[in-house]
Amino acid sequence: MLPRNLVANTHAALNKLSRRRSVTNNLHRYRHRHQWMSVSTTLVTSSKTKSFFAAEELSSVGVKIYNLLDQGCLPYPKTWAYQLFLLNRRLEQKQRKCHQQQNFEEQKEPFVSPFYYDQDCVLILEHTSVYTLGRGADEAHLTFLNNYPEDDMKTSALQRLSKQSRGPGTARLTLDRRMEDQMKMMIKNSVYGSNSNKDERTVLRIIEKLTDSIFPVVAPNGVPVYRVERGGEVTYHGPKQLVVYPMLDLKNGASFKMDLHWYLRMIEEVIIKTLAYYNVEGKRDEINTGVWVNDRKIASVGICSSRWITTHGFALNVDPDLSYFNTSIIMPCGIEGKVTSLGEILISQGKSTPCLADVATVVIKAMEDVFGLTIQ
Repeated sequence: MLPRNLVANTHAALNKLSRRRSVTNNLHRYRHRHQWMSVSTTLVTSSKTKSFFAAEELSSVGVKIYNLLDQGCLPYPKTWAYQLFLLNRRLEQKQRKCHQQQNFEEQKEPFVSPFYYDQDCVLILEHTSVYTLGRGADEAHLTFLNNYPEDDMKTSALQRLSKQSRGPGTARLTLDRRMEDQMKMMIKNSVYGSNSNKDERTVLRIIEKLTDSIFPVVAPNGVPVYRVERGGEVTYHGPKQLVVYPMLDLKNGASFKMDLHWYLRMIEEVIIKTLAYYNVEGKRDEINTGVWVNDRKIASVGICSSRWITTHGFALNVDPDLSYFNTSIIMPCGIEGKVTSLGEILISQGKSTPCLADVATVVIKAMEDVFGLTIQ
């Protein structure tokens, strides 16, 4: 038997040693945990910093120009599909970007996309001859329909152009829910693939294919008529008319406002500045959108937006065949008035008509000045 005091002393020594080991182990765990947390915080902070600088770098890239004038006159459905593709690609990127931000906030390792397409851009192009009605436009402004007898042909045309019509067999360029979901899935799966350029062309071809089920009404002069998703009434697009489709995110940019009325006025200002370069005075109308020279309309404006990203835009008559605006066919922009062109005005002054490419250069400079943009 050990003496009682020795047993007590031994127990006391063991307890003391145990407490020391416990403190030591806790200290080691604390140091290890603190070191891990420091490393983890550094990584997350580093990722956030990298993401922040990446965003700054992207914002300084500027607005990209898609100059399609060298491709000649393009069919309207093709350019409509291209806008649709660019828009939905940006919206898909924004959604992924939102998920990344949530991961940052939850201190999870963020998903880093190999591609980034959330960049403002401007499409500059020339259309083949086409008439388009805005989403709320009145079919009565297609005056050629008034000359149709009240038969199945007129009824069919009105039905296909109706504000309520959409989908295959109609003259409305829009996607139904099934087609839209299909397109979004294609973009989601292809944009982040291993070969983005090939994927982009593939998706674009498929989206264009979706327009094959749309059947336009044909005017007596052989020009197709579509209803589209922009604002405004009926108008004409065609050769020697400069068409500009800005795709700007009005939620971003120090000089932007989330105000479509403001945006319309700025677009008109771009046109007025462009005309001023050629010593032509353009002016606004107090009621109707667009730009006039004296009492003749020279440019039409029709826009749309999705989550504040703009689509469609404006058309400036450089030197088109003005007979396509004949009021026996359409009531341009729903207004009883005449139209003119930059070429018509300059020729009357004994000057030559500039080519579309030269006018496009002036438009780009005007957009930089009006919107405060840096254009590539």
